[in-house]
Amino acid sequence: MVGDRLTRFAHELANKFTLYFDVYRDEQISDFPLAFIAHYKRRDERYMVTKKMKVYGVENQQLVFATVANEPVSLPFVRRFQDVIDHYKHQFIQEHTEHMSTIVLGLIIADGKLDDAVLKEVRRFRKVKFLKFGWHGWIETYIAILHPNQKNVHIHPKGRSFVKSIETLMREDKISL
Repeated sequence: MVGDRLTRFAHELANKFTLYFDVYRDEQISDFPLAFIAHYKRRDERYMVTKKMKVYGVENQQLVFATVANEPVSLPFVRRFQDVIDHYKHQFIQEHTEHMSTIVLGLIIADGKLDDAVLKEVRRFRKVKFLKFGWHGWIETYIAILHPNQKNVHIHPKGRSFVKSIETLMREDKISL
């Protein structure tokens, strides 16, 4: 019963992402089930006089991996989710000179009480990887735990801005269980 509500919440959340993101639902990555993967890609270019004289171009991306935790969230579950994201995110990221930044969010949709060790791990987890010494951009990775019942989100403080819209949707009951 709880799993059905969380799955429905994940489905509604994926529907909110479809406006700007490419959403792939019910993905399976090396026997790890994901509710959805959302991919956003933005490209900006600056021209001199015509489009044939390009000065520079930059690409920004955002990836969201979401999973539903039907059992209580444990530290091994969080670490395994981090590893799955770490191995799979490179399929979406192309390392070239116009790539500027990629933000990767791992969303764990959970219900119930969380361990202090799990909360500490999630609030401390931020991984920044520079591609070719920063010349080809960087990748930032965050893990967040969403509590639809309590309407709160646990994430590293620097990643708070990336889940602010999700927090607002949960507080205003635009996404509910």
